Amino acid sequence: MTELTADAALLPTPLRGCLYCHTEGSTTLAESRKVLGLGGNVPTITCSACGAVASFEAGQNADDWRIRYKSVNKASRFYYVMIHLGPANWLDAKTAIEESRRGFVQRQRVQQTQRGDLSWLQPTRLDPAPPLMSPDELIFLSLNPGTLQQAAKTGMLTRAGEGSVQDTGRFYVTDRKVHLLGHRRDWSHKLSDVQRVEHTEQHWRIYVGDGTQFYQGENLPNQLDAQLFAAVVRTLLARKTESGGD
Repeated sequence: MTELTADAALLPTPLRGCLYCHTEGSTTLAESRKVLGLGGNVPTITCSACGAVASFEAGQNADDWRIRYKSVNKASRFYYVMIHLGPANWLDAKTAIEESRRGFVQRQRVQQTQRGDLSWLQPTRLDPAPPLMSPDELIFLSLNPGTLQQAAKTGMLTRAGEGSVQDTGRFYVTDRKVHLLGHRRDWSHKLSDVQRVEHTEQHWRIYVGDGTQFYQGENLPNQLDAQLFAAVVRTLLARKTESGGD
């Protein structure tokens, strides 16, 4: 292993602070531990703040290293970094720092959204407005592709985890409704028709009507991630409930 300088300013980034939880001065580098002679020779970084553990390989300078997370904190606030830093793949310095930066921004946006502040979205109107959308509706979210699905049924029970696609197209969330400009037709539901909002590592879902239909969008690169997307929709629903509007 390359000997690391004692000057903190010249240390590789993961040794100055945790890429996972972004706490400064919380990481400790230690030689790997072998059990019954088994185990690698790659040093391990442990964060005292979030508990993340990662293998770390230093290079010839402070900007030349790679990291692989072995154990991570799965709290909801670490949603983004859990997906992008936590799958146990080696990441080079540039990739790891960029994903860490995006994870920090995402966590701040989620917290901001949960406080009811959506100003960062800069909502807009469409002119002309598409069918079923009023000209004065404010668009907060737009995603393509989105789908409308019918939940699968087994006997008398609805299986919410599965569905058959009814239509696909561009999906909008406004201050009043959700819209899908589909290939077959245009679909629209009032926010008051939304029964619940869910998200996973793979997608977000908005259940409408009696809960047997749902809109869904995949967690894709370069689009708003599923956790943040769901947080925005929940905040808009809370606003609508507080205002007493339909």
